This record gives sequence, C-alpha cells and structure tokens, in this order.
Amino acid sequence: MMNLRTLFIALVLLNLLFFAWAQGYFGRSEEGREGQRLERQLSPEKLKVVGAKPAEAKAPEAKPPVQACRLIDGLSPDEGRRLMGAAQESAPSLKFESRASEEQPSYWVLIPPLPDRAAAERKMAELRRLGISGYQLVEEEGAFKLGIVLGAFKDEGAANEFLQGLGRRGLRSARLQAREKTVLKVQLTVLGPADSLEEKLRLLLQAYSAATLTPCREQP
Repeated sequence: MMNLRTLFIALVLLNLLFFAWAQGYFGRSEEGREGQRLERQLSPEKLKVVGAKPAEAKAPEAKPPVQACRLIDGLSPDEGRRLMGAAQESAPSLKFESRASEEQPSYWVLIPPLPDRAAAERKMAELRRLGISGYQLVEEEGAFKLGIVLGAFKDEGAANEFLQGLGRRGLRSARLQAREKTVLKVQLTVLGPADSLEEKLRLLLQAYSAATLTPCREQP
C-alpha cells in the first residue's frame, strides 16, 4: 500500500515539475533566447538596400560644324601672305593651304604707268564710264607700278585683237607690252564652316580685285 502511495506522489510531483517547466518558470531554452536576441538586433525600419547607382544621363555630344572648301586664285605670293595674315585676325576658324604656281603670259594689254595714284584713280573711273571691267592696278614695286593691266595673253594675235576692241570702245591709251618675265601666282585652298565660309572670304577679298573664288574640285 505504501509503494502505490509513494508512486502516486512521485507522479504528481513530476507533473508539477513538467507544468512549471512548460510555463517557463525555470527559464526558456537557448533557442528561445537566441530568437529574442535576434529580434532585438533586427530593426527592419533601419535597413537600407544597397545597390548600383543609377547611370547618370550624359549630355549629347555637340556635332562639329559642316565644313566647306573654296579655292582662291589670281593672287601674287605677297597678296596671299597678306590675305592669310588678315584672316588670322578676323576669321581664325578658317584653315589655309597655299600652293605656288607659275603663269607666263607673253603679252599684256595695259595702260602704261601713271604719274601718281590720283591719276590712276581718274583713269580707272574713265574705264568704268566706258563699260570696261576686269582691269587691275599694278601696285607692286617695279617698272609697271601704277600701270593698269587690261588683259594678259599668251598669243600676240589674241592680244592685238583685244587691243583693237578697246580702241573701238573709245580707249586710246592702252598699249601692247611683251612679257618675258615669269609671273608667280599662288592658289589658296580654304576650309571652314559651310554656313559662313563664303561670306567671310568675300569680305576678305574685297581688296583683291583680281582674285577669283570657286568651289574646290574635291573636298579635303
């Protein structure tokens, strides 16, 4: 009888101990404590997602201006140098390339050198009244300074025909002049912005009546 009573008491005590353990009176398991510790450590509202920065938008690259090309003929080497010097100051965006050439007109039809510039201006005014154009005042030092060249020819017959035509128009002061000396000329190739190249060159060439301006045969 005593053994059954003792066994019954022992079972009651074990149940009480199990109940106390299940209610946490003896502390929680390590797993429980670890979970609480993680909950205390994690603060979702403080978390930030770290990723690659969005690519910055790049401004479109500016396109270079469209280029155009022109040829300038009919200038002496000195005139070519003066023109390029003036362009460096007023139109530095233009790029020049020069090429020397030799012209050897055998005959000039010209008005002989005049005593001074005022006389030369009066004679050129007379030419304009007669409707004669394409002449050039010789300003370079030499035997023909302040003479007015009306035409240059390789053939004497063509020069004489031109001279006679001037006489029929009322010009009596022109003469035929044989030319032996080689005439040096320069051709300038000019590259610059297409939208303003023509205008800039025409302004620069106002002082050079014999110069001609034409498109390049091939774009550089």
